[in-house]
Amino acid sequence: MNNKEQTYLSKSGQVNYQSPSNIAIVKYWGKTGIQIPVNPSISFTLKNAVTHTSVAYQYTKGNNTLDFSFAFEGKNNPDFEKKLQVFFDRIMDTLPWLNEYKLQINSENTFPHSSGIASSASSYSALALCLAKVHFQITGEELGINTVSNIARLGSGSACRSVYGGWNTWGTSSLPNSDDEYAINIDDQVHDDFKNIQDSILIVSSDKKSISSTVGHQLMKNHPYQAGRIEQAKQNTNALLDVLKKGNWAKFIEITESEALSLHGLMMSSTPGYTLLHPNSLKIVQLIREFREQKNVNICFTIDAGPNIHVLYPLSNKKEIEEFIENSLAKYCSNNVVINDELGFGPNETGVAGAKS
Repeated sequence: MNNKEQTYLSKSGQVNYQSPSNIAIVKYWGKTGIQIPVNPSISFTLKNAVTHTSVAYQYTKGNNTLDFSFAFEGKNNPDFEKKLQVFFDRIMDTLPWLNEYKLQINSENTFPHSSGIASSASSYSALALCLAKVHFQITGEELGINTVSNIARLGSGSACRSVYGGWNTWGTSSLPNSDDEYAINIDDQVHDDFKNIQDSILIVSSDKKSISSTVGHQLMKNHPYQAGRIEQAKQNTNALLDVLKKGNWAKFIEITESEALSLHGLMMSSTPGYTLLHPNSLKIVQLIREFREQKNVNICFTIDAGPNIHVLYPLSNKKEIEEFIENSLAKYCSNNVVINDELGFGPNETGVAGAKS
C-alpha cells in the first residue's frame, strides 16, 4: 500500500443531500472571469423546490483519471455530463482526490427542470455539499461553508446562495463581509415579517427554455445597458438590505417587480434580443397588480430567467392569496400547476435521490 493510499480514510461509500432552489429578488445577470458576478444579488432559499442528489464513491487505486457517471431522474444526460466535466476541472485543486475515485451521481428535482426555477442552483449546491461530505469521509478535513459555497459557484453562480437557508447575498456590496466568490447569510439583518415569506410558483410552462441562462449571461458582455444595469443592481441591493431590516413591504414590492422586469428587459434589448415570457406570464402580472390595488394587500411577483411567475406575499395573507391564485391565476398555468412554497431553512443530509418530499 503506497503512502497516498494510506492517507484516505474511506475507500468507498455514499452520501446524500437535499438542497433547495432559491429565488433572487435583486438579480444576478452578467459575469466575468470564472463565475464572478458583475453585480451583487440577494435571494431567499425555498423549502419545497429541492434537488435530491446522491454520490457513491469508490477508490480506483491511483488511476489519476477523473471517472464519473451521472443520471438525472434515472436517465443519462450527456449534455449535463459535459458541464460536470468543466465543473470538476475547476474544483480539482480544492478536491485533488477526485482523480483517485470513481463517482456515481444520481439527481432528481421536485420541480420542472430548465423552466425558470433555479434548478442549477439546487443541483450544484446539493452536489457541492455531497462532495464536501465525501472529502471529509476520505480525508478527515471538514470544509468551511464559504468553501462549499465557492465550490457550488463554480458549477452555477446562483448555487452559491443555495448552500444556506433563509436570506442570502452574493457579490461585493456595502456589507463588509460580502464577496464575489461565495455567498453569505444575512438572516440576522432581516425583519421577522420577511422570515416567513410565501412563494407560490406558477408554472406557466415546464418546457425547456429556448435560451439558457449561460447564453443570457454571455449576451450581457456587450450589452448597451450593461453599465446602467450594474449601477441599478448595486443601488437596489443597498435599498433592499434596508427594506429587509425594516420590514417595509411597500418598498419591497417596488424593488422586487422592478428587478424582475429589468431582467427580462435586458433579455429583450440584447443582441440578439429574445424573450422567455409567455402571453400568460404577462396576463398573470397584470392580474396580480390589479388584485393588489383592489384589495390593498401585500402581494407582488418576481420572475427568474423563464416564463414562470413567483407570487410573493406574507404568511398573514396566505389564505386570501392562495384563493386568488386558485380562482384567478391557476387557469393560466400549464395543467393548472402551482407549487406553493415558502422560505426554507436550507439543505439537509436526509434527502436521498429517488425520495419525494
